[in-house]
Amino acid sequence: MSHTPAPLKPSVPAYSPAPELVTAAERALATANPAHLDTAERMYLSYGAVTAGRSAVTGAVLPPFRECSVLVRAGWLAAARVFPSIAAAYES
Repeated sequence: MSHTPAPLKPSVPAYSPAPELVTAAERALATANPAHLDTAERMYLSYGAVTAGRSAVTGAVLPPFRECSVLVRAGWLAAARVFPSIAAAYES
């Protein structure tokens, strides 16, 4: 009886964001409306509720929102900033 080993997952190269992206993300977070930051965190938590608290891409356990990288938090902030207009479109 032979045993076939499981296929290896391809390695993903480490991502190092460009410094200007990090600077822009830091600026966005520092100047953000607190209500938008709260909405960003709630959206992130809603995503985690659907994925059982794991990344849908990597399967890694999601950290608390405030422990995410500045790019991740700024990305959710960007989504939160457009959320009101999206929500309004669905209510029409």
